[in-house]
Amino acid sequence: MKRAGLTIAGTWSISLLMSLTVEAADVTIRHHELHVELRPGSHEIAARDTIRLTGRPDAGQVLHVQLNPDLEIEEIVLANGPVLFWEEDLPSAENKRVAPGGRRTIEIRLPETSSPSDTLSISYRGRIQDAPTASPGLRFVRPDRTLGYIGEEGVYLTSETAWYPDIPGSFATFRVTVAVPAGWRTVTHGQEVSFTEGETTASSEWNVRAKTEALTLAANRFVKRASEWNGIEISAYLFPEDAHVAEQYLEATARYLEWYTKLLGPYPFPKFAVVENFFPSGIGLPSFTLLGSRVMKRGYTQPYSLGHEVVHSWIGNSVHNHFGTGNWVEGLTTYLANYYYDERTKGEDKARAHRKRILMEYNLYVQPADDYPVVNFHHKENRVDNAIGYQKTAMIFHMLRRELGDRDFFRAIRAIIAGYSGEYADWPQLQRTFEDASGKELSWFFDQWVHGKGTPHLRLTQARVERDSRTGYWVSLTVKQKGTAYRLSIPVVVQLEQGEYRTWVDIRGNAQTMALWVPAKPMRVQLDPAHETFRRLDRQVMAPILNAWVTDQRRAVLLASTTPEPEREGLKPAIDRIRSQNDDTAWLDERTASIEGQSVLSMGHPQTNPWVGRILEWCGPRVKLGERSITIQGTTYSGDHVAVLVNCANPDHPGHVGTVFFGFSPEAVQGLSRLLFFYGWDSYLVFENRKVAARGSFDPPMNDLTVTLHDH
Repeated sequence: MKRAGLTIAGTWSISLLMSLTVEAADVTIRHHELHVELRPGSHEIAARDTIRLTGRPDAGQVLHVQLNPDLEIEEIVLANGPVLFWEEDLPSAENKRVAPGGRRTIEIRLPETSSPSDTLSISYRGRIQDAPTASPGLRFVRPDRTLGYIGEEGVYLTSETAWYPDIPGSFATFRVTVAVPAGWRTVTHGQEVSFTEGETTASSEWNVRAKTEALTLAANRFVKRASEWNGIEISAYLFPEDAHVAEQYLEATARYLEWYTKLLGPYPFPKFAVVENFFPSGIGLPSFTLLGSRVMKRGYTQPYSLGHEVVHSWIGNSVHNHFGTGNWVEGLTTYLANYYYDERTKGEDKARAHRKRILMEYNLYVQPADDYPVVNFHHKENRVDNAIGYQKTAMIFHMLRRELGDRDFFRAIRAIIAGYSGEYADWPQLQRTFEDASGKELSWFFDQWVHGKGTPHLRLTQARVERDSRTGYWVSLTVKQKGTAYRLSIPVVVQLEQGEYRTWVDIRGNAQTMALWVPAKPMRVQLDPAHETFRRLDRQVMAPILNAWVTDQRRAVLLASTTPEPEREGLKPAIDRIRSQNDDTAWLDERTASIEGQSVLSMGHPQTNPWVGRILEWCGPRVKLGERSITIQGTTYSGDHVAVLVNCANPDHPGHVGTVFFGFSPEAVQGLSRLLFFYGWDSYLVFENRKVAARGSFDPPMNDLTVTLHDH
């Protein structure tokens, strides 16, 4: 049943997606002229959106508008005259909660006298108060969840809020005027062209010239600090108590813009703003980023945080990808910001360690049953999505760069940015651009790595050495692939009596034997020692780390029944986090007879928990426990201010690890246990006064693709 009218009265209950769709083809929105008033105290928005259409809007045409049910349309006007519209019945007062994804449809019939140049003005108001709620798991995987919020804590309106009418897939420009209470400021895309503040109200006007697929708006009691870099405004919008960190963000932003404009081309927006958010987030948007307050207070300007969001200015916020065809944006941004910046500024050792971690993250978190092709990645919900959509995809771009060479690879990246700015680009378009830049046919590469599921699993099954009739040696290698045979080009390093010999070998089938000539006696051969190839790693060839415990399907916690209350209280946040997972983790105490066949996390002082000392013995001479001290890799740490997190490989079961976490006083772990699972990638960490004083990795219990050679 439908109702008709010029105005509609009613109340609304739930924030859902809204969009504007049109029956006739090719009709999109060219420009929005938005006038918005925000009332945080009552969660209210009142707005008027004057829309200019493009395409072929015909007289008499019916527009189908789907609107967030919390927003009440007051009037629709075309060319200074009201327009009739119809809407579906609202949910009754007893049944206001509609199913997620439900929509209320508004039908707008254009008058017979209308022309394509007419503007359509929609006035509406309502409440938006979907308060942010914590996401499960670590917050770096997914920010707090909300479809939009207006309140005293702050304002966050995004595409999911559907706070203005839109046509999905259209790219529009905007002119936005926003009124907020005095003492508040607004941030959105584009450039702020005016800001005025009176006794009760503050108003800002924004000009968004770059076409965008969705407009996000934030508002709060911001203090603005700004500078300029090459005609670009660099700004920070911070809560008053955090204004002192503004300079760190302005300087870091200028540094990243300098670096990435040389790599990617001109910066596509008039500003870059770092905006403090009232809930945990790390969101990159056209011309600004929203970072959670806890992160902002720490001056978090690292490449994988602030740098990552700066790179999104080109990739994701200027060139867009359509989630329906797969998300390549996060993987390429991760490669350029999280990996490539380190490679260029910190050297090959850092780059090699980064590649190794990418492989470890994928292999620890992605079980075969959970795997899926990269082309099916849309957005990040959990650690599996992170490992596939961000980490694996980043390595795919690394291997593509290695296949094409730096010149052609980065020429293609710049061509993608120049050719698709303000538009969508999908995986097939990326493939064509890389092919055009390099002159190489790459369907095999994209079929294998983007559309294919899984990863190669290699074995070095045979290695023989024979003298040749002259002065050198022949090294014969047999490499096998388990399961699907990948087309691979893999680096090989042969350690000689003096020096080493490096080359690349091409592998095409499930079993392949090859011969290498080397000029001196070979001692050892390694395939892919620097982790250049994305591949399957077995758990026993990875260094012992806390994340090996986290991902072990058989794991246990050892906590002594006699743990003193002050120490138990300090460990409580870590204990509560583990219990909150509602998984199959076993809980043991010091009376446990055996911990065989599983990974074990043992917490508490060694004098209370005898398993701590036993597990540390698994590390061998690398770790020595004293009565009030611990020696790791030859360095001794002691004192009540010291806490340690140490991981040792189980010598009898190399696929499992033993982890210990304790402090030499209850105070030493206070506050640390809450952050324990952020330290998942090191074999050991030493904390002094709850700050990291030392960290490092132990060798894995077994070598990976390495064979010691003998003469035959």
